[in-house]
Amino acid sequence: MKSLLKVFTILNAKQKKICFLLIILMFIGAAFEATGIGALYPLIQIINNQNYLAEHAKGAFIASVFGIKDHRSLILFSAFALILFYVFKSAFTLFQTYVQISFAQNNQKIYSNKLFKYYISRPYLYHVNTNSAILIRNILGGSETTFNKILISSLSVITEGITVFGIWTMILIMDWTMAVVVAFVLGPLVFSVLKIFRKTITKQGEIQATYYSESTKWITQSLGAIKETKVMQKEKYFDGEFGKAYGNYVNANKTFLFIDKVPRVLVELIGVCGILLLVIIKIASGVDPLSIVPSLGVLGLSAVRLMPSTNRVISLFNVIKFNMPLFDEMYDDFLAIKNSDKMQKKNISNTTKSKMPFAKEISVEDLSFTYPSKEENVFHNVSFKIPKGSFVGIVGPSGAGKTTFVDLLLGLLSPTGGCIKVDGKNIYNDISGWLYNISYVPQAIYLIDGTIKENIALGIPESEVNAERIDEVLRMAELWDFVQTLPQKENTRVGERGAMLSGGQKQRIGIARALYSMPQVLVLDEATSALDNETETSITETILKLKGQITIISIAHRLSTLKDCDFKIHFESEGAKTEANS
Repeated sequence: MKSLLKVFTILNAKQKKICFLLIILMFIGAAFEATGIGALYPLIQIINNQNYLAEHAKGAFIASVFGIKDHRSLILFSAFALILFYVFKSAFTLFQTYVQISFAQNNQKIYSNKLFKYYISRPYLYHVNTNSAILIRNILGGSETTFNKILISSLSVITEGITVFGIWTMILIMDWTMAVVVAFVLGPLVFSVLKIFRKTITKQGEIQATYYSESTKWITQSLGAIKETKVMQKEKYFDGEFGKAYGNYVNANKTFLFIDKVPRVLVELIGVCGILLLVIIKIASGVDPLSIVPSLGVLGLSAVRLMPSTNRVISLFNVIKFNMPLFDEMYDDFLAIKNSDKMQKKNISNTTKSKMPFAKEISVEDLSFTYPSKEENVFHNVSFKIPKGSFVGIVGPSGAGKTTFVDLLLGLLSPTGGCIKVDGKNIYNDISGWLYNISYVPQAIYLIDGTIKENIALGIPESEVNAERIDEVLRMAELWDFVQTLPQKENTRVGERGAMLSGGQKQRIGIARALYSMPQVLVLDEATSALDNETETSITETILKLKGQITIISIAHRLSTLKDCDFKIHFESEGAKTEANS
């Protein structure tokens, strides 16, 4: 029960109110269920007793109000009234079901969006240390599991529990001995089944949650590097690893689905045998067989409704238990986004939509950085200045901290000591304002499966894309002539990850994308190292045309790439030093 109620702690006040209203609807629905079954008892009595009107004065008086004077008319009227009641009850049940499903689906959509926003806004180091397959699983499956499989199941348990109690109360009023037998049969049965299979179901749920993300990981890894996979002929390796992970996932589901079906067989067996034993006991004790016909009819109908309800209660508890490990794993994330509206307002109030002024220089002052998982400094007390408009090369051996410095400059990491200032202002006090000045070109350009124009103006609605600026950056990146040869020009699709383009064309699109926002600082992180010498030389010449117009900070292993830079900054194990270009 504690696990069942845990899901409600991630809901905000409005969602809890809706849940409360749903529970009220469930009580009403349960009352209808019990009334619908209980109403059959007097109908059966009326059918079996032709002297009903004569023997029941109050019933005869009510019947006379509706103009009913004979037994036949009373049966027809009662049956018709019961039909109308069941039509109304069914309509109410459908309405209640629709409200439940809408609540679950709407929240699934809302929380999937919130999870995506929450994860994508997490610090860079979080993504470095977290497998993206887990995040994909949480975004696509976490909300569905929480709201469709746990919350709706929890509400349905309440619904079925109320229904069972209502029907049992009706049986208690009608025949207390039957009610006692039902309670002593169904109660221990439900408790025993849930207790016997609890640990097994939880274990299978943990396996399922683990291997769902594991399967996603092998899919993304194999398809994300499909060229290398095929060239190295590693299809069999990835197929085998995916097969093992997905096989464990399926086996966990298979075990759960089998366990989930066992209670239905037991409940039906015990339910039917219980009714028959009750008949045997009553007749053996001398009760007139005809006198138990109405009770037996209602009990039979009750059993038809109680047994599925009992099955559903057990099955729903199993579903909750099976999916709880994933929810428990995501619980902290759900709590973190519970007050997402307040967090969003806070973030908006702490960010600016205006550029940080940059007129003179970038000043690195006693900059130090240590990764949380390590004790050694990547670098310590590094200081230098970059005048605006200069072309600066960042060089040094692997592991000296070149890329880490760029990550600090881009605000992806926060320094453990010192700071970076622009015209005397600490960039870490307004990272958003500083980033409006910067564009970044990595070694591997990520292209979406869209058009050249969509990739250059990435994230900008089509209606807001500046066509003249697209043409301008295509010329600046020396892509204009190539694009004009294409049938659809800049509206040509590039394929997944730019599969339709060469390496040099991808890099030029990356440069065009970086230049589209008219940055004052262009950061190049090994932007040409993966290219052949001729293409690298061509792109370097393109970049050099920007020298003096914007500040260029370039990491490069090949010193030939930096032969025309104004000066170089050497990152070494003992820190960094500035060297004039010769």
